[in-house]
Amino acid sequence: MVSFITPPFENRVSKTRFFSQKPTLRRVLAQLFIIFAVTLSFSDLTILIKMIPEQEEWFKKEILEPYSKEKGVTVKIKRFANYNELDSMLQNDPEIDVVKIPMERSESYREKELIIPVSAIADSAETAIFRTDFMLPPLAVSERALYYIPRKLETRIMVYRVSKVKEAVEKYIKHLKDLDRELRKYRGKGMPDGYILEADPNQWDYYDILMAGYVWSKEDPKKPGGKIGHRGKNYPGTFLRLIDRSFQFGAIRGEISYLSSKPVVESFVWEGVYSKFNAYNNRMFKENWTGVDLWKTMGDNSIYLSFLTQLDCYFLIGTGENGLTGYMKTADDIDFAVMPAAASFTGEEFMLANRNITTGGWFWGISHKSASGRQALDLIKAMTSEENQKKEFEAFGVLSARRSLLKENRDELYLKRWRNRMLQTSIRQLNLNRFTFLPAYPDMERLQNSYYRLLYRLCVDNGDLHAIENTLGQINRMSETIAP
Repeated sequence: MVSFITPPFENRVSKTRFFSQKPTLRRVLAQLFIIFAVTLSFSDLTILIKMIPEQEEWFKKEILEPYSKEKGVTVKIKRFANYNELDSMLQNDPEIDVVKIPMERSESYREKELIIPVSAIADSAETAIFRTDFMLPPLAVSERALYYIPRKLETRIMVYRVSKVKEAVEKYIKHLKDLDRELRKYRGKGMPDGYILEADPNQWDYYDILMAGYVWSKEDPKKPGGKIGHRGKNYPGTFLRLIDRSFQFGAIRGEISYLSSKPVVESFVWEGVYSKFNAYNNRMFKENWTGVDLWKTMGDNSIYLSFLTQLDCYFLIGTGENGLTGYMKTADDIDFAVMPAAASFTGEEFMLANRNITTGGWFWGISHKSASGRQALDLIKAMTSEENQKKEFEAFGVLSARRSLLKENRDELYLKRWRNRMLQTSIRQLNLNRFTFLPAYPDMERLQNSYYRLLYRLCVDNGDLHAIENTLGQINRMSETIAP
């Protein structure tokens, strides 16, 4: 697959021999030809990316233009709008050298030999440095080959209004008996024995999310709608939220594609419960909320708690730079926590119920069409340098996979800055996730549509789901009609 890739010039030609041999005309011409050919291959690069406009403009100005100036090369940008376009361009476009690849697509591209392994270009010492310096997800490697260098990691964390969490902790006792009574009507059992709502959301589980949401809906009746929200449109962002919940109940890869599997059923039950007891703001389904809607509704106090990525946090709070004006008047009332722990609602026992969700992100890869593999790798190294990744985190919250930038820091002065608290929470969540990554499925879109139909039925068209038996029956009926 990569027989046309050759080592860099200095590795192929001994410098001693180069200057010591008798300079015959043939030898001189041959040497000049080699130099000329190598120079030509370093003169132009094309990079294929997908970024929001503000981020692309910053990336071009702060990363690509300095590189171009230093190396004396031109870096041309091409863009893909969706994954189908990415598939087509990577297969067919002969100009592409470096490509930004979502993790969930990386295995497929590797198997189709659309990517030149990094280790086919780098020597063993250079490859060893990559392996040491980066936290490499399993999808970046295959057997002994290193295929990709991580551009960024991404995971969701819990984001909440500090004042509203304080309110819930102070007032939950007043509402606990009412919630307990309503739960007994629904499932024959109330809240867990000896229930306490902890002051620190890092200690919360699914029942705490329910309790806080219930309190908020009762304490602010003038503003209808629950105060917890997540993505609600039928698209990958919402689908991933549901998969994350299933993984928290210990789902394995094969169970995700079956709506009747116990972890998936439990996940959907909780979604229905949060809607039924008014913890969720059901506008998120009716209005097809995406990330932008979460930023807006958290900014205008329509919701008090959500589950957001690092980039979401930057758009929500804002930095005052690079077009990120934010939706919050101040960052003083926002804080972050790791994801709430899974807890059984149906009574099923889950040995692996935990806080882990998927780690996502993007890789840099070298296209199989690239005739400038060495220079493409050099560009990737520049883009993922420690200095540039620090800059990109400060600008857009891009979470580096460099081990040196993923160190925990508990210093109180350091944690006064919201960006640092967000980073530290994200690092803790990454450590909890360990090796939980989104699997690739043959018919991902069909599976996503199936999940969404059931989600909408449970959370919006739920007037007849007045008992847990009705909910479970509905899940079973729908899982039979949309089984893979």
